[in-house]
Amino acid sequence: MEKIRKILDEYCEVYGFCSFDEIKDFLIDCRAKSRIPLNAKTVITILFPYYLGEEAYENSNVSRYAVVRDYHEVSSFYLSLMADKLKENYPQNEFVFFADNSPIPEVYAAAKSGVGVKGKNGLLINEKYGSWIFIGEIVTDLEIHCENKEIKLCHGCSKCLEACPTGVLKEEIFDPDRCLSHISQKKGEIPEEYAAMMKNLGCAWGCDECQKACPYNINAEKTTLEEFIKSAEPFVTPDTEIGGRAFAWRGEKVIKRNLRTVSNEF
Repeated sequence: MEKIRKILDEYCEVYGFCSFDEIKDFLIDCRAKSRIPLNAKTVITILFPYYLGEEAYENSNVSRYAVVRDYHEVSSFYLSLMADKLKENYPQNEFVFFADNSPIPEVYAAAKSGVGVKGKNGLLINEKYGSWIFIGEIVTDLEIHCENKEIKLCHGCSKCLEACPTGVLKEEIFDPDRCLSHISQKKGEIPEEYAAMMKNLGCAWGCDECQKACPYNINAEKTTLEEFIKSAEPFVTPDTEIGGRAFAWRGEKVIKRNLRTVSNEF
C-alpha cells in the first residue's frame, strides 16, 4: 500500500480507493465498459482541481471548466503516467484508466473512496477544492486495501437548487434536456426560452450557477496544476482557436452559434 501511495503522490494530490464490488452494480453501459479488467478488484479515484481564483473569471463568457486546457488531455496524461508506473511495479496486474468517457459512476465511486461528498446538484464536493474538480479513475485487478466509505451528502442548504436557471435541479427526476449546460452543447436551434437564459448569464458554453451558489466553493483553493494555470483563456470569440479546449469535440458551428446567442457583438 505504501508503494502504491508513493507512486500516486508523485503525480496527484487527492485520491482514494474503493472496492470494485461496491460499484459494479452501478456501471454505466458504454463502449468503454469492455476495457474494465477481468476480475477487477479496486477503483482508484483521482481528482484534478481546476479552480483559478475569482479574478480569473471576471470577463469570462464560458463555463469555468472550459476556461482551461481540455481536461480530457490533462487528466489522461497524468492517469496514463500513473497507470504505467503502477504496471511497471506490478507487472502481473492490469491498470486501466478512464477520463470522462467512463463506465464508472464517478461521483459515487469518488464518494465511496472518501475524497468528497455528493451535492444536491449531483456533483462531487471535495473539502479542499469544492466542486471545481475533474474526476478520473484507474481500475485494477490488484486488490488494494479499501475502507469503502459511506456515501455522504452535503449539508443540504439547497442553494444550488435555487440557483439553477431552468429549475431542473428541483425536479424529482433530472432531465438533461432542461439543463442549460447540456443545452449549450446540443446541435440545432436553441429554444427561445433557454437562449434568453444563456444571454442573461452571458455564458456561451456550460453553466456554473449551481456551483457558484454552493457554500463549499466559497473558500475553494486554487489548482496547482500548471497545465490549467498557464492555459487559461476566459473569453472566447469566433476567432478563438478551439483546438485543445473542452468544447472542441462539438465543433466550431455550435460554439459560434452560442456566441451569437449570448452577445450582439458576434
